[in-house]
Amino acid sequence: MNIKHIMPLVVLPFLLACSSDDKPAKKEVMIKDYNIIIAPDLSNRINMMKYPKPIHDTLLIREIIDHTDELLKLNKRSSGQSDIYKIDFINKGILNSSSFDPKKMTIDFSQFGSKQLDRSNYIRKELNSDKQEFAYEINRVYDYSLQNQTGSDVWNYFNETLKTSLLDVSPQFLNETSNAIVHKKNTNVVLLLTDGYIESANQGKGYKLGSEMIGKIRKAFNASGQSELHQFIAQDSSYAINKTNFNLKDANIFIAEMVDRSVDKYGVSKVQPTDFQIIKVIWEKWLKDSGAANVKIIQAVTTKQQLYNEFKRFIKIL
Repeated sequence: MNIKHIMPLVVLPFLLACSSDDKPAKKEVMIKDYNIIIAPDLSNRINMMKYPKPIHDTLLIREIIDHTDELLKLNKRSSGQSDIYKIDFINKGILNSSSFDPKKMTIDFSQFGSKQLDRSNYIRKELNSDKQEFAYEINRVYDYSLQNQTGSDVWNYFNETLKTSLLDVSPQFLNETSNAIVHKKNTNVVLLLTDGYIESANQGKGYKLGSEMIGKIRKAFNASGQSELHQFIAQDSSYAINKTNFNLKDANIFIAEMVDRSVDKYGVSKVQPTDFQIIKVIWEKWLKDSGAANVKIIQAVTTKQQLYNEFKRFIKIL
């Protein structure tokens, strides 16, 4: 058989495929806006005389707010950002019994929609004054709370209160370019400032995680001879915080300022495992069992820049 007569038949399908009008599928691009919910635990932990810590909450909150314009550029975003920063009260009674205005503790870039010029003008001309107003108002909140101590029902906050502050995370079509289909979505981030000790009644539905329970867990773990704390805690349901009825799937939770009462003023642990090691395991299990998308827990920081850097790394990968 003459090979030269066969070759065109072999090459023809290849040529037809190359000349096809079929184009490669467009890539899907997702642009994320951040709904930052700052929820301070205003229980007796804010009493610096009783529970001293390196940096006051108000300075840490101000550090996050001072970087709002920088965070707008996170993940190469350049325009149309709809980030929101707001204080959320774990104990709503503070709002009912005082003159605090939540709007003064909110920075909302979503108000500009697609009007990028208005957004840019706001950042240049008005953002700094809003940052200052935010800081002033949060200082007032802490001063008031210090003089009017109430419990902080963290379990009920995640089960009930938080849902009113979350935004819909369903992707929305934004536009289509020559090689990509662009969508936009909200990403809810809860920044909870707490020491990790749960000492309120939680309306009888949650859990108490005070020194007594932590000591009980520590004693049982050390007597067990086991080496993995998280496995030991997972084996006993009495150590678990009841998961929330509300599914936290739309929430990414960053918990900061967990102050370990089992270490001395020099940072040396007096017992093992430490309070923080036990609290961290229990909190992570609780929030993940409750459906939280992502959870990160850090101890009290020694500089405000440390908190900002940790927080920035957290939201950057969401």
